[in-house]
Amino acid sequence: MPQQMMAERETETEPREEAWVIATNPDFPIRARNVNWFLERGGSIKEVRLTESEAGEWSVWLRLAGRSGEHRLAMFKSDEPRVYRDVARAIAMCRDDFGYFGPITLSTDRQPGGHNDPHPTPTA
Repeated sequence: MPQQMMAERETETEPREEAWVIATNPDFPIRARNVNWFLERGGSIKEVRLTESEAGEWSVWLRLAGRSGEHRLAMFKSDEPRVYRDVARAIAMCRDDFGYFGPITLSTDRQPGGHNDPHPTPTA
């Protein structure tokens, strides 16, 4: 869906805190409500990527058809990332809430055996 149409819809009916904002930053946060709105109007998710922080929390990144860049899923009424402590819950959310059944890429910033690893590798 063209960005112009999304911007027009935001000004007509959506509250300001749930607006689609046209941004040049590819790390632009997006809320689940906006993703669902996009999908209901014929949009589609091209790709899902889950990233694990050093603290062990998973963030959801989406690529949407017809929109450039990658969008991090944000919390309700906030631009802070929506994070999951369990990767299975993040995957279930993508499948159940967005109906996405394509491939999901996993990546991590955690380092094995580091001070932030709750399950250190045993040494011989």
